[in-house]
Amino acid sequence: MEEEIYLNPPTEREVINRALCLSVLFLRSQAEAIYLSSPDKEIFNIESNFFQEVYKWIEEENLKNFFTEQERILLGKDIGKWDENETLLSFTYLESLGVLFWALSLIDKLPPYDIGFRLSDVIDVIPVLKSRDEFLGKVKLRPFKELIKERDIAEIWYFRWKLGRMEKENYKLEEGKSYKDAVKLLVEKALSSGAISYTIEDDFPVQGKPFYRITGEDYLFLSGIILERFLTLNWLCGSYKSWDERKEY
Repeated sequence: MEEEIYLNPPTEREVINRALCLSVLFLRSQAEAIYLSSPDKEIFNIESNFFQEVYKWIEEENLKNFFTEQERILLGKDIGKWDENETLLSFTYLESLGVLFWALSLIDKLPPYDIGFRLSDVIDVIPVLKSRDEFLGKVKLRPFKELIKERDIAEIWYFRWKLGRMEKENYKLEEGKSYKDAVKLLVEKALSSGAISYTIEDDFPVQGKPFYRITGEDYLFLSGIILERFLTLNWLCGSYKSWDERKEY
């Protein structure tokens, strides 16, 4: 894919600031999930005290202006006041944060699409309540070509996901074209580009099954990884003017 189609890729410092902000949001979403499952006064006090320190750190590191408006609203709520949907943002924060840490050379490689990032992948890298200068000394934004390569792979997985959704919604393709043929062409592209290394039943391999057989919670989990990774890599390659403008197509 040619570089000319991209708008204005973020600088290394902009990627760092986004990673710092998402680190805070991820920790807050984890705290909300813990409190939601066990609304105990002691837990509330522990989390409240911790985030008082986090908010001081945000001020000291001059990070406040790098949060989006919606993110500032979320952080402005008291502990335990996020609704269930807001708490579930923990998953999207985790995947996006993992991609950003990878882009900053803090994580060696992106995990497979049917696995995604785990808490253990990012928890030791999160720089909250640590010196930003120390964090800056560890990071190095990967070359643009490397980001584009992973972005193109993410797009292939995204198109496979979208084809499945379109078929479920009975979206009609152009006359003479079928979903089976569309998947076949996409599988060929995925194999040639390295997006996948083998197939199962002539489809993308996911958890030992062909993509089309993934359903229920497994499908929701896979969908979240595909979408968040695609959107974050798009942002890294300059496809949006801001983080808030990330959207699928």
